[in-house]
Amino acid sequence: MMPMRMPGHMFPPGLPMVPPNMISMGPPGTGGLPNMSDWSEHHARDGRVYYYNKRTMESTWEKPKELIEQENKSDNKEENDVMAKENNMDKQNEERMEVDKNDEAEKKDKEDKKEEEKEAEDKEEEMTEEEKAAEKAKPIATKPVPGTPWCIVWTGDGKVFFFNPSTRLSLWDRPDELVGRADVDRMVLAPPPDQEKETENTAQKKKMEDDTNVEEQPKAKKKKKEKPEKESNVEKEASIEAEVKAARERAIVPLDIRMKQFKDMLLERSVSAFSTWEKELHKIVFDPRYLLLSPKERKQVFEKYVKSRADEERKEKAQKVKQHKDEYRALMEEAKLVPKSTFSDFAQKFGKDQRFKNIEKMREREGVFNEYMIEVRKQVKQQSQTKLEKLKADFVALLEEQDDITNKSRWSKIKEYLNSDPRYKAVDSSSQREVWFKQYQETMDKQANKAHEKQKRAEASIRQREKEVQMARSEQLKELDRERDQYKKDEAIQHFKALLADLVRDADASWRETRKQLKKDHRYELARLLERDEKEKLFNEHVNSLLQRRRDKFRRLLDETSGVTLTSSWKEVKRKIKEDKRYTKFYVSDRMKEHEFYDYLKERYNTAKADFKVLMKETKSITHKSKKLLEESDQHLYDIEKVLSKDKRYTCLECIEDERKDILIDYINELYRKGPPPPPTASEPTRKPVMK
Repeated sequence: MMPMRMPGHMFPPGLPMVPPNMISMGPPGTGGLPNMSDWSEHHARDGRVYYYNKRTMESTWEKPKELIEQENKSDNKEENDVMAKENNMDKQNEERMEVDKNDEAEKKDKEDKKEEEKEAEDKEEEMTEEEKAAEKAKPIATKPVPGTPWCIVWTGDGKVFFFNPSTRLSLWDRPDELVGRADVDRMVLAPPPDQEKETENTAQKKKMEDDTNVEEQPKAKKKKKEKPEKESNVEKEASIEAEVKAARERAIVPLDIRMKQFKDMLLERSVSAFSTWEKELHKIVFDPRYLLLSPKERKQVFEKYVKSRADEERKEKAQKVKQHKDEYRALMEEAKLVPKSTFSDFAQKFGKDQRFKNIEKMREREGVFNEYMIEVRKQVKQQSQTKLEKLKADFVALLEEQDDITNKSRWSKIKEYLNSDPRYKAVDSSSQREVWFKQYQETMDKQANKAHEKQKRAEASIRQREKEVQMARSEQLKELDRERDQYKKDEAIQHFKALLADLVRDADASWRETRKQLKKDHRYELARLLERDEKEKLFNEHVNSLLQRRRDKFRRLLDETSGVTLTSSWKEVKRKIKEDKRYTKFYVSDRMKEHEFYDYLKERYNTAKADFKVLMKETKSITHKSKKLLEESDQHLYDIEKVLSKDKRYTCLECIEDERKDILIDYINELYRKGPPPPPTASEPTRKPVMK
């Protein structure tokens, strides 16, 4: 009896939590113990073979040297073992053909059990003591503790540990929540849950086998006893001799030819791709081509054959099923089934037809029949619907030809002069004619209503359009009036400006006095469209322009006067320009001239400072390092001044030499605070200040 399946990936305490296919489950404190080799062979999804080391958890496509050496050592031993097994199987096949079917089945079961036991014994003999201990220490049964998440787990060597599936925790010691519970004590002292059942089943099974052996003596045993031992020895010698002869032939014939002949044998013997090597062996073991390959090569060729042949068999089977269904459908088409046909009548009539028999299951035949009948009924229904629609279309066309039919006409009067028309007679039901007539009248009403609504919408659309056109025209007229008024106003402004230009030439004139003078001129009436505020505004603009013109002329005079510097006083400059004829034309009072002079100096001073700063930015010798160079030596400042002295923007500030030097020092300090300039691709704000 198989042990109970452990819940989830359950491991005793001390084992690393790795997938169960990588290590074997062992008792607490032991890991997964390696077999004779830690490497194992596996197949990827695309069929390629790869190798996995369960101890180092390493995968590789190339075959490890350890496996190659191990296979070379075990080839001879494996061939002898396989030969012996094959000879035994030959004898068993001959014996099976001699005994009855029931005895053959019983004997096969017993032999399979013996082989399994023998394999288990061989496996145990091959295993080391550590592997045996690890095999015994595997969990064989588990039982949950009521009311707790814990389970009690029994191992093969009779030990017990506790496992929590939710936390995946394994403990040898009893958890705190299970201490002091009598039911847990009984469960721990009792044998595993499946051990008692397994013992009872084994005893009953053994008893039944003994009774069977006593009551029914197989004929095979009797015949086996009767066979002489000499015959068995002769057969063994013959099989060994055949195997030796085949080995000689294998050395002569190339491997690819032998493999092709072996595959041909598998096809000829109808070896199933969905079976196993052991079950299909009796079909090919007596064929001479069976010995063309070594035992290992036979299984490899068989596995390749199974993979390739399985797809072919599936395709052939699917194609055959499709062909049978098509033939069965053709049979139903020949039968000319009607919507009322039943499967029982069809099966009774065509049951002997081979196309009917090709589909093995009656349920499948009926299913295909029902699918076909759905199509038949659908087709008939569609045909009747098409015919009915044609009759209705012809009948409606007949009604449309009558000019005297209105929505108030009565069917009893209309049908009197329609009953002679073949389109009228084609409709069998009189009630159907009346229904279609009423539907025709409803259609006429709907069409009339639609025409009326369409006419209403058209009239409303026309009215809306006329309204929009009228509004647009009104807006256009208003726009034209506005443009005309604006043109007249612009013309009045031009006349008034011309009047101011002719009569007002003094920048100190006032609006009150000037207005009286302007009114005396006849051109003043041309500006009657302008308001009083607008006229005053135009006057102020004209006076400002005169003031600006006078200021520009005065400053031009100062620019032309030599010796005017940023530190010059008004008295000095006045003595120089007093004799100029233009001096008396600018301002009436000297105070206004003085005020204008200082405004001129202030503006010139600001312009000179701005130009000097631009000059310092253009000078490449002034950098963020200049401050440190100035602290080290004054020579750097001298070099900078020497370079700057060649530019007029520097020399124009000689009158304020100290202030010029302060501006230069402030600029150098500012560059030092900003730090190194950014690269050409960076923006100015990203410059980081130098840490002091």
